[in-house]
Amino acid sequence: MRTLLYFSVFALLAVGCRKDNGERIFEMVFPNIVFEIPAGLNANFQQVFEIPVVFTNIDTYLAENGTDTALIRAIVPFSARITSLEGSAFDYDFVEAVSIRICPSTRGSCFDGEEVFYIDDLRGRAGQDIRLIPGLRNAKRDLVLPQFRLEVVFLFAYTTPYAVRSRLEMGFEALK
Repeated sequence: MRTLLYFSVFALLAVGCRKDNGERIFEMVFPNIVFEIPAGLNANFQQVFEIPVVFTNIDTYLAENGTDTALIRAIVPFSARITSLEGSAFDYDFVEAVSIRICPSTRGSCFDGEEVFYIDDLRGRAGQDIRLIPGLRNAKRDLVLPQFRLEVVFLFAYTTPYAVRSRLEMGFEALK
């Protein structure tokens, strides 16, 4: 009797916890967004690097995949990383946390709730690459437009000791 009870509870949990991710239609890739973190930035305040216009190329993705924005249920964050272009001598050991936010390009700044990727509590373990964690936000509202605003928000553990040219790579999945 007890075994039957455990089995039925396990079966209900297994069936109830399935997440319907949907079927991938295409992947949107933003491979080469370059910015520079200057030396001497204060660690007491968050530092925001803004790129006011990033083109989505949504029309190209739709044409290549023979689909329409009406068929897209969600566009979700998939993967992202920030890479040092300065070589192994210049890493991100001074970075404590990173947040990537996107919003309409017509706005002056993005809100905290528009975060698509993040990582926190690095404690000097970043190295040359910072691999970011995808957020839970559905970015369809911003990525079906021709362009969006991008903000890379850093929290530093201490004042930046040197300038680091950096490249941000992002990927999103369009789901139906």
